[in-house]
Amino acid sequence: MNEIDQLVRQLYSADSPPPPAPEVLWTSQERRIGAAAGSPRIHRRRRRRRFALAFGLALAGAAVLAILPVLRHSPSGAIPENASAAQVLRTLAGRGSSLPDVPRGSFLYSAGTRIVLSGGPNDDGINFNAFIRQHWQLWVGRDGSVRQRVRTERAYVGYPTPRDRRLAQRYTKLPDFPEDTTTHSQAAFRDGFGMTLGTMRRLPTQASALARAVLANPHAHARRDTGSGLNDPFQAAIQILKTPVRPATRAAMWRALATLPHVRRLPDEYVAGTRAVAVALRFVMPGSKHSIWDHVILLDPTTGALIGSRYVSRSDSAEVPAGTATSRWTYRQAIVPTLRRGPLGR
Repeated sequence: MNEIDQLVRQLYSADSPPPPAPEVLWTSQERRIGAAAGSPRIHRRRRRRRFALAFGLALAGAAVLAILPVLRHSPSGAIPENASAAQVLRTLAGRGSSLPDVPRGSFLYSAGTRIVLSGGPNDDGINFNAFIRQHWQLWVGRDGSVRQRVRTERAYVGYPTPRDRRLAQRYTKLPDFPEDTTTHSQAAFRDGFGMTLGTMRRLPTQASALARAVLANPHAHARRDTGSGLNDPFQAAIQILKTPVRPATRAAMWRALATLPHVRRLPDEYVAGTRAVAVALRFVMPGSKHSIWDHVILLDPTTGALIGSRYVSRSDSAEVPAGTATSRWTYRQAIVPTLRRGPLGR
C-alpha cells in the first residue's frame, strides 16, 4: 500500500461516498501546482516529502529509545517484580553510592538493632536457646579508629521452640555483654574487618575484580586456623561496607555480588516501614553437608542502601527448626565528625 492509499483510507470513512481513484487525486494535485504528473519536478517533491516523513519518524523513534533507558533505570522507578537477583543488584549499583566519601577526620557511623539467637545452660545445667535484642552502634574513622557500642535488652524476645521457652523459665541470670569498646590498633582493624583500611580504600570497582577481593576476605569463608567463619561472601561485603570505602567501591559492591553463584531474589519486604528488595545467598555450614543456610540482605530500592539482613536455617536440626531466622539486623548509616556520638547527638 502506497502513501496515497493510506491517505485515502484515513480521509474517507466506510459510510462516505466512494473515494476518487489515486490517478484522479494526482491529476487534481497537478492542476493546483501547474506541473505534469510525470515531470522530474513532481518526482523530486514526492521524494522530498517521503524523506521528510521518514526522517521525522526516525527522529521520533530515536527520541523514544533514548528516553526508555532513563525511565527503566530512573532512581524513582520501581524495580520489576520479575527481575532476577543479578538484575536487581546491577540496577542498584547503577544508581551510585548511597553515601559520599568520608572526609579525613570524620567517621562512618553505622547503627541499628539486631535480634540474635543466644544459647547456654539454665540454672539446672540444661542448655536452651533464646532470642535477645541488641541496639548496636559502630564508628569507623579514616584513621582506622573503631568504636563499638552495644546495649542489650534484659528480657528475652523469643524462643525457637516451646521447649526452649520452658527451660528459660529456670534461668535467673541476666545477659551480660561488653557495652563499649574503642581501639586505634591497625591490627585490630584488620582482624575485625578482614583487611587494612588502606587496602579497602584501594579496592577495585570492576565487578569481577571486586568479587575476587570480597572472596579473598577472611569473612567470606571458613578459617582453617581457627575453624570459625562461614562460606559467606555476603558477610564479607557487609563488613567492608561498614568502613569508609570510596563511594565508587560502595556502589560497585552490588554489581560484584551479582556475579556470584547461588544468589537469588526473594519477595519484597518492609523494614521499619520502608519497602526493601530481598536478595539471598545460599551456603552450606562448614563441616556439614546437610546444614543449609540463607543469608538474606534487604536493600532500599531507591538508594541501594543496605537496610536489613538475616540468617535463615533451611534444614532441620536438633536445636533450630528449618525456616528459623537466627539473627535479624537493621542498618542505618551517616557521616559524623566524632566517634563520641552519632547523628543528632545519639
